[in-house]
Amino acid sequence: MLLAPIVLLAVLGQCPDPPSRYGPPPCAAANVPGCLPGYRRSLDAHGRTVYVCAANASPAPAPAPQLPGPPTSELGAGGAPPPPYAPAPQYAARYPTAAADPGRRGMLGLVLMPGASTVDRGHTGDATGAVALELRGPVGGARLRFGYEFSREVHAAEAGLKYDFFDRGQIRPFLAIGVGGASLAQDPGWSPSGSISAGLDLYVVRDIFATIEVKRRAFTHDTRDGFDISSVHQTSVFAGVGFYF
Repeated sequence: MLLAPIVLLAVLGQCPDPPSRYGPPPCAAANVPGCLPGYRRSLDAHGRTVYVCAANASPAPAPAPQLPGPPTSELGAGGAPPPPYAPAPQYAARYPTAAADPGRRGMLGLVLMPGASTVDRGHTGDATGAVALELRGPVGGARLRFGYEFSREVHAAEAGLKYDFFDRGQIRPFLAIGVGGASLAQDPGWSPSGSISAGLDLYVVRDIFATIEVKRRAFTHDTRDGFDISSVHQTSVFAGVGFYF
């Protein structure tokens, strides 16, 4: 008589509650004559054994869909993805090129310089004009210089080196030296000469500049033993403008 309700519930697809939640339900042991099917063994949140009715058990959750992973060839050891690497650093070109710098500066310059000069320590002065060609590289402050000066007292042609101390910026101080030949009105004929000068270039734009220059020139004269340094010197002051192409 006691088994009648249990049998009825089993037929209807339900399970009676076990006498103890943590003990086996009626006839839960396998292969026991008269035991009723319908219970299964499970574990609760604390890891303890419980018995639940198989008919009322919730269905197992469907497996989560597998997302496509990286190709096997891209996986590291053990199937793990490779560690991320920082991109290789990009280094700027040390020197500008025509492709990297479409506004490359001009290298051939024409400089026009009116001014005044004296050959007797300032007692008299003469109007003087000078014209020069300058050659410079794509970078750097060095220039090759070829110039010609003319006044009533002196004509001179020289080649030399000019150096701007700053390769960038508007204001660029410079020093220059030159060697060549000169002709004095008081001593006709050409003799070796040399000069040294200092000045300032003021760049209005990249290839156009104004210039101020002070120059000191020494002369030689012919003697029986060859050329000797003359006591005559020329001091000149110029203010002009230059253009690079």
